[in-house]
This record gives sequence, structure tokens and C-alpha cells, in this order.
Amino acid sequence: MSSHHIVREDQEPALIIDDFQAVGPDLLGELLEWSPTVVTNTESFRMALQAGIKVDFVLADEPVDIPQDHVKVIPLNGDFLLRALDHLIGEGYRAAYLLSSRADPSILLQVAGKMSAALLGNGQRVFAVGSGFSKWKSKGETVYFYGDTEIKDVHGLAPVEANRYVVESDGLCTVYFKGAYGLIGEQL
Repeated sequence: MSSHHIVREDQEPALIIDDFQAVGPDLLGELLEWSPTVVTNTESFRMALQAGIKVDFVLADEPVDIPQDHVKVIPLNGDFLLRALDHLIGEGYRAAYLLSSRADPSILLQVAGKMSAALLGNGQRVFAVGSGFSKWKSKGETVYFYGDTEIKDVHGLAPVEANRYVVESDGLCTVYFKGAYGLIGEQL
């Protein structure tokens, strides 16, 4: 997206930060460029303060000292990433990036159909897509499938090993799952 686009509030993906080390500083800067809604847990909130990042929501089970204005503290009550996604869905957000190197990608299946969410960490972007998903890819790129994703059919991809495929030639790659959704990963 270039700088001449008009961005409406809540249109850009929110940013859920579980782990600041999940992506490099350049990608983090790109994600923060459009001033997204930022959601953190207590640990990542402290790191956001040190980095000068404005936070909108902190999910915490304990009281948190909030030196920034307009930060809302929300009771955690369970898993941070799932609670953050549920909160954003309740607020009407349609997309989010999750920064975490320790999250189970299957969490994305729990919000598939309600929100577009991508997990960024460990050098990969993982996202839930519906059966029949197509994307243009370059020859030689690697595509990963996660969790219990059962593949029914693929076009433009050749299997390399279990859950790992390579793009056969430049062009559209399509994947069909046995279920409604599957988890796909690609290199960042």
C-alpha cells in the first residue's frame, strides 16, 4: 500500500505482540507504519514502552502500571493470543497479525471465517485459508502445511516431504483441503 491510500480506522490489521523477538526490527517497523491497533500482554507491554510503541490494549491478570494515555487493560482470563483475537473480533476488527515464536498455529483455525489472521514468527508467516485457496508464487518457493491440515488436492505444488511442498513453476498455486480450512506457511 502506498502513502496516498486513505485508511479508515479498524481497516488495517491489528498487531498482537506476544514476542518481540518473533520478527526482525525491519518487519516490525513495516507493521507499525500505519499505526495499527496494538495489543500486548504484560511482558510485551513493558518492551513496547521501552521501544516507544503506542499500545492500545494490554491483556493482564494482574494490575499493570500504565504510563501511556488511553491504554485499556482487559482481563486476560486464559490464553493470551486467543483472548486477544476474541477481543478484536468483538470490537469488529477483520484482520490481525500475531507476533509469536512460540504459538501453536492451530489457534488460527479457531478464528477462521471470523477474521483474517496471520502468525509471524520463526522466519515464517502462517495463515488459515479456505479450501480452494490460490496464490501466485515463484518457482522454487517452499510452502508448508501445519497442524491437522488434510490436503485433498494441489495444483502447481510438488511434495518434498510430509507437509512441505515446492512451487513447480511461476504462477498460481491452488490447494484443496478435506475440511473447510487449512494452515499454510511461507517464508518471510
